[in-house]
Amino acid sequence: MSQGLALSVIVATHNRAAKLRVTLEALEGQETPSGLEWEVLVVDNGSTDHTLEEFRRAAMRTPGRFRYMFEPRLGKSRALNLGLKVARGGVVALTDDDVSPARDWVATAATILDRLKVDGAGGRILPRWEVEAPEWLLRSRRLLDTLAIMDYDKPTMLPIPLGTHPQVWGANMVYRRSALAALDGFDPNLGPVGGRRYCSEDRDIVRRMLAAGFAMAYDPGLTVYHRVPRARLRRAYFRRAMWDMGEGDALAATTPPRGRCICGVPIRSLVFLAKFAVESSLHSMARRPGAFDQVLDWTYHAGFTWGLFTHARIRRREGQGPRTAPATAPAIRAPH
Repeated sequence: MSQGLALSVIVATHNRAAKLRVTLEALEGQETPSGLEWEVLVVDNGSTDHTLEEFRRAAMRTPGRFRYMFEPRLGKSRALNLGLKVARGGVVALTDDDVSPARDWVATAATILDRLKVDGAGGRILPRWEVEAPEWLLRSRRLLDTLAIMDYDKPTMLPIPLGTHPQVWGANMVYRRSALAALDGFDPNLGPVGGRRYCSEDRDIVRRMLAAGFAMAYDPGLTVYHRVPRARLRRAYFRRAMWDMGEGDALAATTPPRGRCICGVPIRSLVFLAKFAVESSLHSMARRPGAFDQVLDWTYHAGFTWGLFTHARIRRREGQGPRTAPATAPAIRAPH
């Protein structure tokens, strides 16, 4: 690690050059103490658009601040791990390419771990709507979670009861680099891959941090703004997000199956999916309360089933033998 370099900001990106430009502009505009030494690492995860050009523009405006790496193997976790490998700061702050950190984000990230006496921390993720969000979305905590909106105004030590708030999510995380190195970084089997919204790499690292005895906290003073485009305010977006999350969970699963399987999918899972399809369809046609939640539940399970089938097909093609997989999908967790 370079002498005096306190913080490395890591941004993994894939084919979202226009969004990345806004994120880099927010990082250029950070208000930091004059003595704070920090860097921004842009890890290009196999982009084929003009991501490199956007990086070069930012690097020219702020000489010495930005560094660029290219990770050709698709997967956000792989990109983050490359960033961790080359980071020079003792503290690493992670955010996404569709996020604008608050002006004091870097300054807060540089001190928050020592101030709270923890090894990892997260904070608020507030929305910046491209257009006004519909009321049906704003009333649903589940859908807001899917958009990675985390607005909790009280500092909290982790862990907290499963399924409650606040949580520490990938758009706004800070860690001691040594702690992440001790865990071998992020699991490459988890997280977004290309344009697919697989998830869980951030929740997994939080779980492993706590299991290893590292201290973690949530502090609302660490704030970023998630830019939410019009396309993500439609029900079709949430259906696709749930499918991708289910498929990603299945591809990462390793627990043994229970019962007989067809093409790598337990028969019990297929029967459950068929019954669930009929039930959710009837609820939707009757416009019952909670019908859309049922549609999302079914979509998650359908994606999970497809993921089991896909993984079994890949393993057969590669001659790896039968796959171990859970008989049914795990409890649904909101993607972000």
